[in-house]
Amino acid sequence: MILLDEVEGSSKLAAPAATLRRPETVAGRSASPLPDYETSQAQQHTAALESPTKPSFPKRFGSRFWRVTFFALAIYVFLSVVIGIPVIVTQIAFRKAHTPPPVMQNLMTVFLADSNQAAPPLNFPSSEGSMIMAESSTICDTWDSKTIAGSLYVATARHTLDAFGLLSVRSNATDEIIPHPGGMHNLTVGINDDRTETDVTLAVSLTSSSAALRERAHVCFAYNGTNRGVSVYLPDGLSPSDVLAFNIRLLFPHTSRVLTFTDLITYLPMFQQSFGYISPNIRIQNINVAGAGLNISCDSFQANKIAVSTSFASITGSFNATQSIKLDNINGPITSNVTLYNDPSTNLATYLAIDSGNSPITTYVTMVGPAKSLIKPMFNIGIQTFGGDLSANVGHDSKTPPAALQLYMSNNEALTHVQLDSKFMGIFDLRTKLGNVTLDSERVMDHGKDPTGAGRSWGVALDAEASSLLRGWFGYGPRPKTYNPMMDGAVSVGSSLGQIVLEVVP
Repeated sequence: MILLDEVEGSSKLAAPAATLRRPETVAGRSASPLPDYETSQAQQHTAALESPTKPSFPKRFGSRFWRVTFFALAIYVFLSVVIGIPVIVTQIAFRKAHTPPPVMQNLMTVFLADSNQAAPPLNFPSSEGSMIMAESSTICDTWDSKTIAGSLYVATARHTLDAFGLLSVRSNATDEIIPHPGGMHNLTVGINDDRTETDVTLAVSLTSSSAALRERAHVCFAYNGTNRGVSVYLPDGLSPSDVLAFNIRLLFPHTSRVLTFTDLITYLPMFQQSFGYISPNIRIQNINVAGAGLNISCDSFQANKIAVSTSFASITGSFNATQSIKLDNINGPITSNVTLYNDPSTNLATYLAIDSGNSPITTYVTMVGPAKSLIKPMFNIGIQTFGGDLSANVGHDSKTPPAALQLYMSNNEALTHVQLDSKFMGIFDLRTKLGNVTLDSERVMDHGKDPTGAGRSWGVALDAEASSLLRGWFGYGPRPKTYNPMMDGAVSVGSSLGQIVLEVVP
């Protein structure tokens, strides 16, 4: 009974604490802490019931979706048409309006071919002396006189040609043949002082320092063919003490009736060429003059097409053409007074091209067209040099209405000054890389008069303005909405280092 007292006493002193124990393992089950198969399946089933269900992707779009898509696409197309197309059209029109006009078009037909094609064969046709080439109607080395003047030997020859067709004066001289200072070659073209002469006269004199040297030079007269005229041949191997000089004269007859010639061609390197006044009754379709080393001067050239080229010398003169004028020089100045006539009924422009290589250019251009015409006269002018001052004064004849002028000018290092009269109306584009550009229009703003008599005021509309760039339009009345090269003018002047000044005068 003592045992019972201890048990009862101990139970009174302290109540036993709760004890956590692993439940007894059921017979036939594993002792692993992982849930058994039944428990695991039950847990997965419960989790699947509690997780939110994701909507499945529709098998096909509903009609509402297609309606919304259609309306969105229709709105996009509408905005593209209403906004996009006008913007694109405006940009294209703007680019076209401000694109510099081409200097030339269809050059093969507008301008004469290179004048070096006019050169005769470099070798004399025969090594024999005087001869007549019957098959080509050519006469060579038939001198009319041989004299001695002091220490010089002089030989002369004179022939005449019928006043029509082609006339040519050619030489086999090149830039490598440098004449002695006392033996300069000359060509003179003008009107014969003998009023009784009705043919074209070709007179040649040859001055030499010895008879042997004279025999080494040759002269040939051709009466027909592409060499119709005179050709001279200089010998090789001239020493500094040698004197050998050709003096050639081509003289047209005095006439009261019109005489028409197809071509006047010269190819004369190392010849000084001087063309005097030629009567308006002498009408030449094409004038093609080429030289090198010595100056070319022209008092008055009138033709359908004119081409003058040289190098290391100057070109000066007055030129009048109905189709094209080309003045080309290499490292030599050009000073010209140009008259261009255009017949609008041909729908073709009259062209002028001037290039001096690396020397100054000074030109005065007068544009002439019929006073009354449904189509504007059209002119295309291109002037360029590399390092010389460029000055161009371009204006209309007093009776000529405003023309459609396309003017392009290019320079690199020196000043470019352009002067236009107020009859010019159109777009302009002046730009240089390191220089300044200036538009001077004060005089025309104050004193300009509308050439159409409508009393419109003269104004300027600028599209772009900077120290090295000016682009816009000027003229009388409102600016045209679109640019039409058949009706409007365009001026483009570009340079790299030089200053550009565009002056508009009344």
